[in-house]
Amino acid sequence: MKNRFLLTAAAVGVAALVLAGCSSPSQEAASNPTGSSEAGGQPAASVESVKDLKVAYFSAGSSNQYLQAAIDEAQKYAADMGFQLDVFDGQFDAQTQFDQMQTALTSGKYNAFAVEPNDGNLVCNLLTKDAPAAGVMVAVFNLPICGRATNLGDQTWEPGTVNYVGGQTLDVYESWVDQVKKAYPDGAKIALVSGPDLNANSIAFFQAAKAFSDGPWEVVAQQTTNYTTAQAFQAAQTIMQANPDLNVIMSNFSGMTRGVVQATTGSNVDVFDFGGDQWALDNVKSGELSSTIIMLPRQETKYALQGIVDLVNGKETPVFVNLATLDTLPGGSPFVYPDNVAEYTAEY
Repeated sequence: MKNRFLLTAAAVGVAALVLAGCSSPSQEAASNPTGSSEAGGQPAASVESVKDLKVAYFSAGSSNQYLQAAIDEAQKYAADMGFQLDVFDGQFDAQTQFDQMQTALTSGKYNAFAVEPNDGNLVCNLLTKDAPAAGVMVAVFNLPICGRATNLGDQTWEPGTVNYVGGQTLDVYESWVDQVKKAYPDGAKIALVSGPDLNANSIAFFQAAKAFSDGPWEVVAQQTTNYTTAQAFQAAQTIMQANPDLNVIMSNFSGMTRGVVQATTGSNVDVFDFGGDQWALDNVKSGELSSTIIMLPRQETKYALQGIVDLVNGKETPVFVNLATLDTLPGGSPFVYPDNVAEYTAEY
């Protein structure tokens, strides 16, 4: 059996979050007034009616339940609001997605983009200069663009776009690292398993993990994958074989964590998950996972699209929607432990 550290929300101080107080997007005012993209604010609406919207929705991929849930919510929201939405599968390939965006832009078919970027730097100029110049409004979600992967608050939003919606900012990853430190105050050997290299969430995760160097903790392995269970299983197996005294594996997506758990079954390795799907909640409840962090793909994609709708309707919309501080979260926290897991509902 694993030597589990079943943390409680109180013991970690809700993971010592350095997040702002909880609020809903409707309660937050945009820090930059709506105006022209040239002025450095949000763009002006390029259509007069929501029903005139023709949205190209660029998903990072479609191969896992998180992405599928987000796409499903986008399609439902578009149908409810009465606008056109076409989905593009980026296949977790930065160049494929860039080519899709460029083709969509030059086609002239769309007046709005909703973007989950595989490489936020590669698409920066296209989304903040070329798209606004062509009258295309851009909402960004899940992964920041233009080198803002480790920024906080409104600084995750890139001027020229409508908004940024996400819950995997650097401060959440820092709190996750702090959670592991508190579980292992005397030190631990730790492995990190993440998504693709250029993915903004991987960048934030690895940046936060540098804090392990300030004490008796050691990161002995850092592995990127394509977010699949199979690759994570292989990565975890290799890491454990090379590090028989490993204490912790941190996995920043529940789909990967399934593979990590398969590899660690029967060992003393504790697994900390970031993802909060139904499987993760069930496994926190059973004790197979030490904890998880809830992710909200449906709310994420809906708030991104809502930003465009609000812009068209002349309503003020926040430049940043922080999913980690929504007042719909139990206690205003995304951190899930055995003692509070019953309060959470998975979105995928």
